[in-house]
Amino acid sequence: MARRATILEAYRRRPVPTLTLVGADEFAPDTELPDPAKTGDASPQAVRAVYDALGVDCGLLSSSAAAWFGDARPARFVEAVDSPVTRRLTVGGQSVAVIFFPPLSVGGTRESETPTPKLLAAVLAAADAASDATVRIGVSPWGFEGEYAVRQALEQRFHVLLGAGPGAPFAAEVNAQAPGLLWSRADRDGRSVMVIDLLALPQPGEPFAWEWGLTMQAKEVRLTSDIPSDPRMEAILAEASR
Repeated sequence: MARRATILEAYRRRPVPTLTLVGADEFAPDTELPDPAKTGDASPQAVRAVYDALGVDCGLLSSSAAAWFGDARPARFVEAVDSPVTRRLTVGGQSVAVIFFPPLSVGGTRESETPTPKLLAAVLAAADAASDATVRIGVSPWGFEGEYAVRQALEQRFHVLLGAGPGAPFAAEVNAQAPGLLWSRADRDGRSVMVIDLLALPQPGEPFAWEWGLTMQAKEVRLTSDIPSDPRMEAILAEASR
């Protein structure tokens, strides 16, 4: 977590607007931080201090994690519920709509399966309701198979899909069958940060396709021992583990 803080702070110092998003259950439990979905030695208040120190612009908590935090829920984090949750942000003067998808279990399917037509329709409707945003970002816990199965439908409404859940992580993919959707998947073990640079933005009413090196670029930053730990975060972690 302290290495993650170092990476995030380094990008925020750059002279370009940044947006930091977190999906549900993206931080693996380790010796530094108890799993917020379970009871641990640290109090919810102490763990909240760790989450808040990351400076996340918007994040999602699973229902179990939200229940564990109770009234000490981290700032700017929302709980996964039975319907899509939309948050509006302004980044570099541009309107951004971040839409958090409900879990597959809402539609009665397992995390290794694909979303039901009803669940997909709810997500697409949420995107339609935010059609005035310059960029629409979907944050999904549906897993690789679920996201792959509906990527063409999502492309009609979303510009970026940040996936999570079962399946391989990758910094970004632009598929020929859905060139208007930039798809990235988080490492569910919390071993890296996915960094996406949007070099150009969609224009209303005009066809748009992502192209590596022209309109976007992306990379996976691994949180290895080569990255120094952020001293402030280390101090907060030490306090949380007491």
